[in-house]
Amino acid sequence: MNFTMPKRDRPHKHKQDPWLSTLYWALVVAGLWFAYLNIQPYEKIVGLLSGKTLNSAFLQIISIIPIINGIAAIIGKGVTWILGTILWACIQIIEVLPLVLYNNESFVRAAIASADSRSRYQIKDEDDPTLKMLKRVYNSLPTSVISNLEQLKIFTYTIDFLICITVYSPVQSGKFADFFFVLATGQWGKLDWLNLLLAGVTLFAIEVIVSLIIWVGKLSNAVQETKR
Repeated sequence: MNFTMPKRDRPHKHKQDPWLSTLYWALVVAGLWFAYLNIQPYEKIVGLLSGKTLNSAFLQIISIIPIINGIAAIIGKGVTWILGTILWACIQIIEVLPLVLYNNESFVRAAIASADSRSRYQIKDEDDPTLKMLKRVYNSLPTSVISNLEQLKIFTYTIDFLICITVYSPVQSGKFADFFFVLATGQWGKLDWLNLLLAGVTLFAIEVIVSLIIWVGKLSNAVQETKR
């Protein structure tokens, strides 16, 4: 008789497709590279707005902090770059966050379920104005949060666009006011096409790469599902 215990069937783990995995990491590297390149316009705009005053004030603050004050001189030259990176990160998060949330099935499902299941307060004529306002705010949740995020995204893109065309002048004269005149008169030869390309890359490169990363992730999951 054979007293050997039968081996338990272990769930088979499907390996990710090597091509999709390579594409995924290539997109991640491209995202990091474009992020580095795209920070430069924000560093320039911070430098234009702050000048030497911000650097001096920053160094004075740093100089009173123990240990850190020893490397204050080294940090001083990179202040505008650090602040530009923070500005770029804030703008990019606002621009990319809706894209990430809308592609997250759990978030979308939870938002829909919350909107459909939550109770609504009746607004009465005799209610205090503040109470009416609070009821309206509560009744509009959670969709109002998403709506406000979309409005904030549009506002952020507007600021982002202004930063880009300030750093990358779209006309050869370098004057922003000439841009609309050139467009109105159709003087396409006076446009600086390289700067327009750089501005477009700065505006949309990260969002396009994030979209592709999400698409590759979904495609990889679909491929693994078909192998089960």
